[in-house]
Amino acid sequence: MCEKCPELSSALDPLIRGAVPASADAGLVPWSQVAGALAHQDVEQATEPRGGTKGRSRLWDLWHKYHCPIIGTCLEVDDLRRLARKVGARMLNQAPTDFEVHVSFVAAAEEKNTLSIAVQKELERRYTRSVKRFAAAKSCAALLELWQHALAEGEVQGAFWAVMTHGLADVSVRSRAYEDIHMLSHQIGAGLRADLAALAKARKDLARVRKDSETEAKQQARRMQAKLSEIGQLRERVAQLEGIEQGYEAMRERLYALEHAPERRALQARVTELEQDNERQGRQLADAELRANALEAALGAAESEVAEITARLSEQVRACEALERLAGIGAEAAGCMAQDGLDLAGRRILCVGGRSDLASRYRDLVQRCNGEMIRHDGGLEDSQQRLQAALASADAVICPADAVSHNAYSRTKRFCKRMGKPCVLVPRSSVGAFAEALTALADPPHQQALQGPVSLGRRAPAGAEVSVAAK
Repeated sequence: MCEKCPELSSALDPLIRGAVPASADAGLVPWSQVAGALAHQDVEQATEPRGGTKGRSRLWDLWHKYHCPIIGTCLEVDDLRRLARKVGARMLNQAPTDFEVHVSFVAAAEEKNTLSIAVQKELERRYTRSVKRFAAAKSCAALLELWQHALAEGEVQGAFWAVMTHGLADVSVRSRAYEDIHMLSHQIGAGLRADLAALAKARKDLARVRKDSETEAKQQARRMQAKLSEIGQLRERVAQLEGIEQGYEAMRERLYALEHAPERRALQARVTELEQDNERQGRQLADAELRANALEAALGAAESEVAEITARLSEQVRACEALERLAGIGAEAAGCMAQDGLDLAGRRILCVGGRSDLASRYRDLVQRCNGEMIRHDGGLEDSQQRLQAALASADAVICPADAVSHNAYSRTKRFCKRMGKPCVLVPRSSVGAFAEALTALADPPHQQALQGPVSLGRRAPAGAEVSVAAK
């Protein structure tokens, strides 16, 4: 957890207690003199958070050990900078690092002052629903049960604030929540390491597939060259056979001329022999033509196979690039704020279909891009009426074509085309394909062009009923 450095504590001490002269200029004071930023604020005249906190602890009432996890878990650093600007502490917003801003607010939370009141109001406003839900608990056991349920559902921020400030929360309840948040931070770090390991494995697999594809392409080229050479030889043989047939015709004319000559019988036997040879050559010619046709058909199949392998390789490359880009976002931001332009700007992304066992991975990718994800299973259990409502409430749609019913797939395309809503149709429900679709939605150069349904990769067969995945 965070520890206050002596220099930062001494700089914040006047700010917390309002001991700075009223003539200080907050806009020009350097970071070392940030105490002057709130000289014009009267802490004693600050109003209580809207809705009141009757029967509940306030931020400055809690043990200072809990201030760091509460502020770090329930508020983003950008939220803290916004609160600093709002109350007039502009130099806090200009702090060189996010850590200094965080430590400043943690230090201010020890007692009631302008900064701690601003944080109290923001937390009460943001997590009103969670506070009301936890207010129904009438015992420590009921509080712990609600807290464990919120952890299981992933609703950590609001639940943590509500349980830590609940009027019935004793030391054991708050310590349990504190311990859970502490271990959750370790689990998040371990999950990020697992994602980076998976990305490294995907890169190795991509290199292996690319190498195998290049080897297969070279083999196909060699086989194709051999077949072309064989076809050329067969054509030369056919030309030779045509020359033999012409010679046969010349001999027949000569035989006709010699028909009444004494050599007729010998010539007649010779003609019979040549006719038999011609018949044999004719059969060989027919066989050669059949073989040539078969080789041409095999050549066409080989060319189609090479094109298919190339298309699959390109699709895997795009999926890996999207995963690399999103994994980079997670490693740099350590939260839901997107970097490098991949920002969904809080938009709601609807996933129609897809694999249920990958739904959490889809949601994690959307949250890393600063978005919110809702999901309709594409016809397995959710009703069609719910699909219509989900489509209307979403800002953009992603539809994996291999894990959705034909009816839901068609309705999604028609709705997005009619309403001009961004909709990305992906051929498969893998995490890589979903990441590629998110890149298309979050990347600024593509956002203006996406109006209605757009397909990525190979399209699903027209009129085919696509099965809904059970997992």
